[in-house]
Amino acid sequence: MTTPALAHLSGGPLDDQTIPLEDGAPDELVLPYSEGQLVYLLVSQTDGTDGPPTAKYRFNEVSEILVEGTYNEQ
Repeated sequence: MTTPALAHLSGGPLDDQTIPLEDGAPDELVLPYSEGQLVYLLVSQTDGTDGPPTAKYRFNEVSEILVEGTYNEQ
């Protein structure tokens, strides 16, 4: 199978966006968003017979970035 060059995102704040992939398709795609991160999980890949090879990702969660010097231990 050809290494995907694009990631198509579904769900979450980036629904229906397509972004380039530099090093293939990881199982988990973590993207910066506002003051946190969006996590998308790999669903499937196409081989590029109908266009560029594309990996499809589904929204999983939003995670917050810890700000240096602050940590809420509970």
